[in-house]
Amino acid sequence: MSAAHIFSLSVLLYCLNSISAHTAAQSCMYKDPATGKVYDLRPLINPQGYYKWTQSIWSIGGNSLDSLSADTQMNVTFYLQVCKNLATPPPPCKDVGFVYSVTDDGTCTSWGNADIATFDVVPFQDGIFFQAYYGTVVNHFSRMSSNVYFICNQFNKKYKATAEMPSFEHVKASINQAHFRFETAHAC
Repeated sequence: MSAAHIFSLSVLLYCLNSISAHTAAQSCMYKDPATGKVYDLRPLINPQGYYKWTQSIWSIGGNSLDSLSADTQMNVTFYLQVCKNLATPPPPCKDVGFVYSVTDDGTCTSWGNADIATFDVVPFQDGIFFQAYYGTVVNHFSRMSSNVYFICNQFNKKYKATAEMPSFEHVKASINQAHFRFETAHAC
């Protein structure tokens, strides 16, 4: 087999895996192709339409959010729905999205569209992550995106989905990507 054929086959397999992972994002179920393990996150879909929480975080230089470093502390309200976009964006938001941040001054950011998302395995812990693209416009060629890490936590088995809550971790400013964490038994 020639190098061109191997490359073409590799690209085809990558594309098929990406399509499979995107389809999994729409169904809110993901099967790890390496282990065969099935993750079903449907019980985490909030029946009230989204999870809402306010978190004290830091604004770094006025243009980035981080929960680890200090410049100016602020309270940010987050809205997140698992595997699907919010039916109606929270005020004052206008962009389509599955996770939003609203700052004290009313600035809204959509961190991605669940219709343009995929699942993958978390490489450093037991669980999976939901990666969404096409959030709020940053400039003429870039938009916000996010990763929501669903991390295995057996302790949460005794709670219903409404007791499990996501949390904001940080923004990778260089790539305009927010990271969120959701510890749950559904990722075990």
